[in-house]
Amino acid sequence: MAKKATIKYIDDDDRCYGLTGMAMGIVIWDREDLLNAINLDAEADNMMEFTPYYYFAGNPRMSARFAWNQIVSHYQLSIGLLMANVMCRTYVHDHKQLSKDTLDLIKEYVAEEGRATCSLDDDEISIIFDKQLSYLHRLFSHPGVQRVATEFADDLRQRRHMTVGEVVEGFRPLAML
Repeated sequence: MAKKATIKYIDDDDRCYGLTGMAMGIVIWDREDLLNAINLDAEADNMMEFTPYYYFAGNPRMSARFAWNQIVSHYQLSIGLLMANVMCRTYVHDHKQLSKDTLDLIKEYVAEEGRATCSLDDDEISIIFDKQLSYLHRLFSHPGVQRVATEFADDLRQRRHMTVGEVVEGFRPLAML
């Protein structure tokens, strides 16, 4: 029987590298305004402590187009964080490439979420997915990025909790690459 693909954490190191990937995503996409802190000891769905703005659902006075663009932007960030989590764990921690089964699992989740939250069609979802995948593949394949991610994960493993300022400072070396 073939092993079914999963993106669940297998141990504390795996969680650490997953959280490292998501924190890196927040920094590289300049979305630090959405983050208060990260906490390695929190439940998996609460390891990133977001600001209230992250959860902002809109304003009845804003146009429908503006609201939809905000929803799509939030969707793109969310799937980017998921992909950064899995890719950091796979590329940096495990020194492997994503398996086809794992990639298919992520794409399935991304498609379901895109249809449900943004009413996107499959072509629109594929464009967003492929763009994120291509960018994150290049990012996490870079030896310098892998070094920075490993150093950040080592620091996070010791501290267990970091404020947004500490996260940004930890990824400052990325600016030199």
